[in-house]
Amino acid sequence: MFGLLREIRTGWTTVPEPVARRLASEGRASARWTVRREADAILQAGDRTVGVSPEPAHGMTRGEFRRLRGHQAVQVALDLHDLEHALRVAEALAEADVDLIEVGDPLIKQVGVRAIEQIKQAVGATRVVAEMMSADWGRDQVELAAGAGADVVQLIGPATAASVAAAVEAGRRLGTPILLDVPALHATQHWVQDMEQAGVDGFTVTSNIDVSFGAGHPLTRARAIRSWSRLPVAVSGGFSATDLPVLGSQDWDILIVGRSITEAVRPKPAAAQLVANIRSKRERQNAHNQP
Repeated sequence: MFGLLREIRTGWTTVPEPVARRLASEGRASARWTVRREADAILQAGDRTVGVSPEPAHGMTRGEFRRLRGHQAVQVALDLHDLEHALRVAEALAEADVDLIEVGDPLIKQVGVRAIEQIKQAVGATRVVAEMMSADWGRDQVELAAGAGADVVQLIGPATAASVAAAVEAGRRLGTPILLDVPALHATQHWVQDMEQAGVDGFTVTSNIDVSFGAGHPLTRARAIRSWSRLPVAVSGGFSATDLPVLGSQDWDILIVGRSITEAVRPKPAAAQLVANIRSKRERQNAHNQP
């Protein structure tokens, strides 16, 4: 039911308005809050035409995500194993006004996609990224994550042309941005541009935390990818609020941080300080660029 209602709202599936409203009325009785949310959005549309909007009203549109290029957003990864702890940290992160909260693969493996659902319910308007890690992901992973409430799906693992095509198709159908990890062996201009042409909405560069600056450093790889693509590039590498060279770099669009925030004694002020530092830097840069 979620998929059908979302497809109606993205315009992927067009039905007469009375049919859409009947389906939405049935959806409001669902035990799943994501189905009820989609149903409510259709019913609240009133007399407006149903099935013509290219993007869903809930979540983060693909266009919005792509506009993170040059924005320098903060994404905090909940690479935790305890859901109750993750919920407390997520609520603190939302209060700290981080841009994106990532439900990490360890948490999803531990408790399933209900981790996505419960965290999204807890953080409200804050955008939630679901990290789906698999050797055989594609359409199913995107549908599972979006159906649980994910605003963005971040795909980690071996990427074949077929799996990327299937994931992109599901993302378009459900109005869900797809963030694709770039394996080190695939970090070539040809591969990146092929993936952009296939329809992914952004790239992620990850690295071990002990990698020093050089060819293998995530910022070095991100710089190259940004030169080959117009899409936003996220970087992850065990960064913290004290990594001044990283914070000051122009080579990333989304900075992914994890344990330095989630394991802090007080996650909220730690996250708030990081957000403030990055936004202050962005404001200074904007002021400098003005004529």
